[in-house]
Amino acid sequence: MSYAQLETYEPKRVPNPRLKTGLIRKRQPERPAWIPSHITENWDTDPFAYQTEEELMRGGGLYGQFLMDVTISLRYYLEKQGLMLLLDTFLIYRDSNQIKNRIAPDLLLIEVCPETPYDYDLDTRPVPRCLIEITSLKSHFKDLQRNLPLYFGLGVETYFVIDAVTPEGDLCSPIELHLWRKTKGQAYQKMGPDNAGYFLLPEMNIKIGVQQQRLIFVDATMKVLRDSGQLSEALAQSEERANAEAQRAEIAFEDGEQNKALETARKMLADGFSPAIIMKYTGLSEKDM
Repeated sequence: MSYAQLETYEPKRVPNPRLKTGLIRKRQPERPAWIPSHITENWDTDPFAYQTEEELMRGGGLYGQFLMDVTISLRYYLEKQGLMLLLDTFLIYRDSNQIKNRIAPDLLLIEVCPETPYDYDLDTRPVPRCLIEITSLKSHFKDLQRNLPLYFGLGVETYFVIDAVTPEGDLCSPIELHLWRKTKGQAYQKMGPDNAGYFLLPEMNIKIGVQQQRLIFVDATMKVLRDSGQLSEALAQSEERANAEAQRAEIAFEDGEQNKALETARKMLADGFSPAIIMKYTGLSEKDM
């Protein structure tokens, strides 16, 4: 789908479930909207139940790789602030009729939980500090337009979109960034970058910029955070340093043990012990003696 087609795209309307009589049956608040109309009893409230092909989590191609890179790049920096990102987790919310619905933003910013939740229910949890979407093959219209009133209507303060994958499935060059913030009431406003081209996300204490097809994350002092490739390289270098330190420690230990044995041998020789006895009890070789 081209960008011109996206501008005129009209989402398919989902018909209300009907009884056999043809009369419209209102869906009760305790019955989540994701339960198909043909399931009339013993329905499952699990948000992962009854997924259609369109609702299945996306995870492949450039989109999946890019999403993984963003998550890895920010994970440890956020943990130091008591924050975490939930990846492709169902956000459970109630619509204007108080019917439970589900939607899966790519990333939800929340405080660190003892156990990572499989779904995030706004009936029992606070509104996420920030929602992040990464455009995919079919999600441009939804991410850049349709989600705006929904997310801000739920009370979200910040919505950030990384436009990384074109409708044709290619990686954007350059990647485009879009940021909206909540203003008074339920209104929201699109924000631009600073003079250096970075978008401020104070919820994470970072700024995000772009260099062609690469995201650049910096902290409040403009120190560049490591991206996923740099993290992998740093981990490899750290492992090499750890191995080298272990080898040096082993050599130092062996040298120390050797020196102790030689000192013991000298004392035993001074006391008149034969070389054979000394080698037996110190472990030294004839060459060492």
